Amino acid sequence: MLTIRHKKPECIGCDMCVELAPAYWAMGDDGLAYLRIVARTRGDFSFGEGFEDDRDLLIEVADECPVAIIEIG
Repeated sequence: MLTIRHKKPECIGCDMCVELAPAYWAMGDDGLAYLRIVARTRGDFSFGEGFEDDRDLLIEVADECPVAIIEIG
């Protein structure tokens, strides 16, 4: 499994992550994206897990995030 790190408080609500990977992200009532499944949180960061088969997609999401708040590891 891959680790997904998302810093929601710095999200600008562009919806790009939701458009590219709706199985992993959704838009909240506050207009900000959030990880659908959060394994744990630490400070402002939410951590989730991604499937190895989705590696290229998740890296694309991280690369396309205009505020660089998504990391895949």
